[in-house]
Amino acid sequence: MEKAEIVCGGFFMGVLLKLMEERRISTANYITFVNPAPHPDRIMSEHDFLYMIDGSWRIREEDEAFEMHSDDLLILPAGRHHYGDGLSTPHNKHMYIHVIPLGSERAANVNGSGFEEGEPGCLAAAEPAEEFAEFHSLIHCQSNPHIKELFQEIIAECWAVSSFREQKLSLLLNLLMLELKEQQEKPYCSSSNSILEEASRLIQTTPQTFFTGKELAERFYVCERTLSNQFKKVYGKTLYAYQMDVKLEMVRQFLLSQPEVKLHETALNFGFCDEFHLSRTFKKKYGVSPSRYREISVD
Repeated sequence: MEKAEIVCGGFFMGVLLKLMEERRISTANYITFVNPAPHPDRIMSEHDFLYMIDGSWRIREEDEAFEMHSDDLLILPAGRHHYGDGLSTPHNKHMYIHVIPLGSERAANVNGSGFEEGEPGCLAAAEPAEEFAEFHSLIHCQSNPHIKELFQEIIAECWAVSSFREQKLSLLLNLLMLELKEQQEKPYCSSSNSILEEASRLIQTTPQTFFTGKELAERFYVCERTLSNQFKKVYGKTLYAYQMDVKLEMVRQFLLSQPEVKLHETALNFGFCDEFHLSRTFKKKYGVSPSRYREISVD
C-alpha cells in the first residue's frame, strides 16, 4: 500500500482511504429517477460510493466536475461539498453505498481539497503520517463486471437478516475497494470496435447532447476521420445519422411512456433545438408529427 503524503494547501485530486480495515456501512440501496433530477447539494459525514447502472449524471465536487455514464463509479468522500451540475438523464438508474469514515479519513480528504495551513480542518504538523490508498474519484468499470456484482451483493447483504451481517459487509466492501484500486491502475487500451461501443454507449446514455466527431475523437483519443470511417463501416451511416436515429427512437418511446410531458420539454431532453426541429425530423422518419403519433398510439 502506498503512503499518501498529506500536505496542507496541496490539491490531491482523488480520494484517500484505508484498505483492509474493519468497515461499517450505514445504508445502501438502488434509486431510479423516471424524470430528470439534480444530485443533492450537500456535505456528507459519510463516504458516498455511487454506481451508475443506466443513464448519465454530471456531478461537481468542490470545483471539479465529473460526468458519469453507465458502469462508472464515483467516490464522494466525507467532508467535501458535492452537488449536481444539471439534471440526470430520464430513467436514470444507480446504486449507492454510504460508508462511515475511519479515523482521520475525513480530515485527510478535506485537507486534500485545498485547506491552507492553519485553517480549520488542517492536520496538525506534529501528527504522524498515516497510510492511505489513493483512489481516483471517477473510475470506469465497463471492463470489470465483478465491481458491479460486488456492489449489488453489498446492497443485498445490507437488507439481509444474518448473524454475521456486519462482518460480511466489511469483507465485501474491502473486496470492492481492492477491485477498484486494481481497476483504476489498468492501462487504457481499446480496439476500434470497443471504442465504437463506448461511443455508442455515450450517445445512448446522453440523449440531451449532440456530439460532434471532434468531441468524440478527443474523448476517446482517436483520429476524427478514423472514428467517422469506423461508424460508417460498422453502422452503415454517418455519426450524425446514427445519433439522430438513436434520439428519434428514444423520443418515440418517450412519447408513449410520458404522455403528460410537453413537446418543447421533450425536445430539450433529447438535444433538439426546439419542438419545431423535433417535429420536422420526427415526421421525416416516421411520417407523422410527434403530437399526431401520440394521439394515434393512445387511440
